[in-house]
Amino acid sequence: MSDMIPASRAVGEVRMMATQFAELYYQFVRELREALGDEGAMRVAQKALYARASERARAMVTSAASEGLERTPENIPRTSDVPYLGWDASLGRDHCPYGAAWIKRINAEPWFRPYARLYCDVTDTTIAEEFTGRFSHRLIKNVVLGDDTCARTYFEDAAVKAGRRTYAPGEDA
Repeated sequence: MSDMIPASRAVGEVRMMATQFAELYYQFVRELREALGDEGAMRVAQKALYARASERARAMVTSAASEGLERTPENIPRTSDVPYLGWDASLGRDHCPYGAAWIKRINAEPWFRPYARLYCDVTDTTIAEEFTGRFSHRLIKNVVLGDDTCARTYFEDAAVKAGRRTYAPGEDA
């Protein structure tokens, strides 16, 4: 028996795990929304997403320091905990397993679109801001908003340099 796993199987397994996580996020949001309404659910979801993204970014800072990497947007993928193997460009609009799962949910339940967008916006922006300490981030295309792909831009931001974070609970963008 070989220890080698075919690449297609590995990609499939990573995507399956990511899909399960995406569906778990959907279920948590649905329960929050039912219990707290949209405003309360958005507030709690943003707070939780921010906390987790900050935690991930701190681990990335530690990794960058141990590898002697500069904390720049270009080094985010080198220190990230995202299993990029599962993000398959050959799948077009479905390249992101979260997006693929969430688009199905959005098509059936349009109320979910702002929550899917929130996940991407808070997570990616917070990681950029916490990791670099001087750059912010904006998604300029997002499949959960109907685009064919996801695209982002990073930009130096005086507020980030001053320690403010776009999605920190209690802070205004």
